Amino acid sequence: MNDQNTRKMIRNKLKVLIIPIFISLMLSSCSFLKEIASLGKCEFRVTTLDHPTLAGVDVSDINSFGDFGFADMGILTASIMKGVLPLDFTLNIEARNPNPATAAMNRLEYIALIDDVQIATGALDQRIEIPASGGIATIPLRLSTDLIEILKKDSRQALINFGLNLADAGNRPTRVSIKVKPTILVGGIEIVYPGYFDVHYDFSSGE
Repeated sequence: MNDQNTRKMIRNKLKVLIIPIFISLMLSSCSFLKEIASLGKCEFRVTTLDHPTLAGVDVSDINSFGDFGFADMGILTASIMKGVLPLDFTLNIEARNPNPATAAMNRLEYIALIDDVQIATGALDQRIEIPASGGIATIPLRLSTDLIEILKKDSRQALINFGLNLADAGNRPTRVSIKVKPTILVGGIEIVYPGYFDVHYDFSSGE
């Protein structure tokens, strides 16, 4: 067999090997793009705010500075004297997927605000799958901040009042707002949602 025939046979064999690989890559690419598009169309909303605490004191039923008992006020004052006043609460977000494909989030970055004052930034590194066809997943975010660090030189009463009345009687957030940026994992590659978007009380897609 001459060299020309040998080279021709090698090219034919390469074609047989390359074409299935190319088709497989194309199918994977289509699946990859489909999942990205599915996440981009998911809708998010804020639902409830639970378990608010100031320096470990439950403030869910406290409306003003004067409502604290002697013991709890002592705890708050002691914390302020140490130069810290930690505020913690859980903000629940729902994600709804109206598409026929499941959307999977592996990371959710967020910026939280109270009365338009930024109080916390961070990320939830947890895989959350949002079922297809209108399925809903709940995303609980435990948020923490130091009000003294945020508000600097405000008085003790102003500091404490800032951490109160974050939700109404139905635990619906009234003063807290949040921006999020989700990330999905597809085929071992992380895809970051392009930019933060505001999450409101009604479902919206951020588009």
